[in-house]
Amino acid sequence: MNADLWAARGRYIMRALGRYSDALDAFERAIELDPSHARAWRGKAAALNNLDRYSEALEACKRALELDPFNSRSWIVKGFAHHCLGEYEEAVKSYDRAIELDPMGQDARRAWNNRGAALDNLGRHEEALRSYDEAIMLEPFDAYAWNNKGVSLVALKRHDEALLCFEKAIKIYPGYWTAWMNRGGCLKALGRLDEAEESLEMAKRIELSSDTPA
Repeated sequence: MNADLWAARGRYIMRALGRYSDALDAFERAIELDPSHARAWRGKAAALNNLDRYSEALEACKRALELDPFNSRSWIVKGFAHHCLGEYEEAVKSYDRAIELDPMGQDARRAWNNRGAALDNLGRHEEALRSYDEAIMLEPFDAYAWNNKGVSLVALKRHDEALLCFEKAIKIYPGYWTAWMNRGGCLKALGRLDEAEESLEMAKRIELSSDTPA
């Protein structure tokens, strides 16, 4: 098998099967065959992120970007590693670069959403809201962006608006237990305690009955 096939194998194992250690092995095999294979380095970084090995992921991203500095996905993977290390300013810079390289595509939607999460962690909630709005403009049915926008609005004490965001996320993705949980917390803050309890109970039921991601 050549490097391209090993890299494709790694992507399939990672995305379709969620077997990140096996995916990492495949990407490393691709790199052994072709050390200049930028996609394999990016895949390695993504697999390492999924294995919570963020510092190693950054090293792999560095190599991927040396080989292909104009790939927006590599910048997103780099931003995610920075984010998970608590390096939120660096994460924002990486997402900004991804957006600059791909202002209207699928990668831009992911970058805007992730950028908002990093800004929220910096306490810059108004800026985060603008990032989520950009993500939603690119993909109006992005349940994660709607939920994250609601989280920003809660931080700004704008609970009525936040509730609408959580309910939009749930309408798009009824099995999104985190949105149900956030809806419950928002209803509680609004004094709607019975509805809050129902929403929190729904979140628990969904979480326990499925492998739904947060």
